[in-house]
Amino acid sequence: MSRSVNKITLVGNVGRDPDIQETKSGTKVAHFSIATNRRIQSGGSEEAEERTDWHRLTLWSRQAQFAEDYIRTGDRIYVEGRLEYDSYERDGVVIPTAEIHVQEVLLLASKGQSASEDLDAAA
Repeated sequence: MSRSVNKITLVGNVGRDPDIQETKSGTKVAHFSIATNRRIQSGGSEEAEERTDWHRLTLWSRQAQFAEDYIRTGDRIYVEGRLEYDSYERDGVVIPTAEIHVQEVLLLASKGQSASEDLDAAA
Protein backbone atom coordinates (compact mmCIF):
# COMPACT_ATOMS: atom_id res chain seq x y z
CA MET A 1 0.00 0.00 0.00
CA SER A 2 1.45 3.37 -0.96
CA ARG A 3 1.11 6.42 1.26
CA SER A 4 0.63 9.95 0.09
CA VAL A 5 2.10 13.01 1.79
CA ASN A 6 0.56 16.45 2.12
CA LYS A 7 3.09 18.57 4.01
CA ILE A 8 4.13 22.18 3.59
CA THR A 9 6.87 24.07 5.43
CA LEU A 10 7.12 27.86 5.33
CA VAL A 11 9.19 30.59 6.95
CA GLY A 12 7.71 34.04 6.54
CA ASN A 13 6.54 37.28 8.08
CA VAL A 14 3.11 37.72 9.64
CA GLY A 15 0.94 40.11 7.63
CA ARG A 16 -1.57 40.99 10.35
CA ASP A 17 -2.40 40.05 13.93
CA PRO A 18 -4.19 36.69 14.17
CA ASP A 19 -7.99 36.75 14.03
CA ILE A 20 -9.07 34.56 16.95
CA GLN A 21 -12.47 32.86 17.01
CA GLU A 22 -14.09 30.07 18.96
CA THR A 23 -16.21 27.22 17.63
CA LYS A 24 -19.58 26.39 19.21
CA SER A 25 -17.84 23.62 21.16
CA GLY A 26 -15.28 26.08 22.56
CA THR A 27 -12.26 25.21 20.41
CA LYS A 28 -10.06 28.21 19.54
CA VAL A 29 -9.25 28.90 15.89
CA ALA A 30 -6.74 31.48 14.61
CA HIS A 31 -6.60 32.83 11.05
CA PHE A 32 -3.87 35.03 9.58
CA SER A 33 -1.50 35.26 6.62
CA ILE A 34 2.25 35.18 6.22
CA ALA A 35 4.36 36.51 3.39
CA THR A 36 7.29 34.67 1.82
CA ASN A 37 9.69 36.29 -0.63
CA ARG A 38 11.46 34.78 -3.62
CA ARG A 39 13.83 36.09 -6.25
CA ILE A 40 13.03 35.54 -9.92
CA GLN A 41 15.65 35.99 -12.62
CA SER A 42 13.99 37.70 -15.59
CA GLY A 43 15.01 36.34 -19.00
CA GLY A 44 18.46 37.71 -19.85
CA SER A 45 18.38 40.39 -17.15
CA GLU A 46 21.17 40.49 -14.60
CA GLU A 47 18.85 41.84 -11.92
CA ALA A 48 16.55 39.51 -10.04
CA GLU A 49 13.01 40.60 -9.28
CA GLU A 50 11.71 39.96 -5.78
CA ARG A 51 8.19 38.58 -5.47
CA THR A 52 6.04 38.17 -2.40
CA ASP A 53 3.62 35.26 -2.00
CA TRP A 54 0.87 35.33 0.64
CA HIS A 55 -0.24 32.17 2.46
CA ARG A 56 -3.42 31.85 4.53
CA LEU A 57 -2.99 29.94 7.78
CA THR A 58 -5.45 28.26 10.12
CA LEU A 59 -4.36 27.16 13.59
CA TRP A 60 -6.43 25.14 16.06
CA SER A 61 -6.48 24.60 19.84
CA ARG A 62 -2.98 24.95 21.41
CA GLN A 63 -1.48 26.53 18.29
CA ALA A 64 -4.35 29.03 18.16
CA GLN A 65 -3.77 29.92 21.82
CA PHE A 66 -0.04 30.37 21.08
CA ALA A 67 -0.91 32.66 18.15
CA GLU A 68 -3.26 34.71 20.32
CA ASP A 69 -0.66 35.11 23.07
CA TYR A 70 2.55 35.63 21.08
CA ILE A 71 2.18 36.21 17.33
CA ARG A 72 1.89 39.77 16.01
CA THR A 73 2.12 41.61 12.69
CA GLY A 74 5.70 41.60 11.37
CA ASP A 75 6.90 38.58 13.39
CA ARG A 76 8.96 35.97 11.56
CA ILE A 77 7.56 32.46 12.02
CA TYR A 78 8.15 28.88 10.93
CA VAL A 79 5.09 26.72 10.18
CA GLU A 80 4.48 23.13 9.16
CA GLY A 81 1.11 21.87 8.12
CA ARG A 82 -1.04 20.43 5.37
CA LEU A 83 -2.40 22.24 2.34
CA GLU A 84 -6.19 22.23 1.97
CA TYR A 85 -8.21 23.44 -0.99
CA ASP A 86 -11.75 24.74 -0.86
CA SER A 87 -13.94 27.25 -2.68
CA TYR A 88 -16.73 29.68 -2.05
CA GLU A 89 -19.23 31.46 -4.26
CA ARG A 90 -19.50 35.24 -4.62
CA ASP A 91 -21.95 36.85 -7.04
CA GLY A 92 -22.41 33.53 -8.83
CA VAL A 93 -18.67 33.05 -9.34
CA VAL A 94 -16.87 30.13 -7.69
CA ILE A 95 -13.61 31.31 -6.10
CA PRO A 96 -11.03 28.66 -5.24
CA THR A 97 -9.03 28.98 -2.00
CA ALA A 98 -5.98 27.30 -0.53
CA GLU A 99 -4.89 27.46 3.07
CA ILE A 100 -2.40 25.78 5.34
CA HIS A 101 -3.81 23.97 8.37
CA VAL A 102 -0.89 24.42 10.75
CA GLN A 103 0.32 21.54 12.89
CA GLU A 104 3.56 23.14 14.16
CA VAL A 105 4.40 26.83 14.67
CA LEU A 106 7.58 28.46 15.98
CA LEU A 107 8.22 32.14 16.62
CA LEU A 108 11.64 32.87 15.08
CA ALA A 109 11.86 36.62 15.71
CA SER A 110 9.54 39.30 17.01
CA LYS A 111 8.98 42.41 14.89
CA GLY A 112 12.06 44.63 15.10
CA GLN A 113 14.26 41.78 16.36
CA SER A 114 16.42 39.68 14.08
CA ALA A 115 16.39 35.89 14.29
CA SER A 116 20.01 35.91 15.50
CA GLU A 117 19.11 38.31 18.36
CA ASP A 118 16.25 35.97 19.29
CA LEU A 119 18.61 32.98 19.37
CA ASP A 120 21.20 34.91 21.41
CA ALA A 121 18.54 35.81 23.97
CA ALA A 122 17.50 32.16 24.28
CA ALA A 123 21.08 30.99 24.95
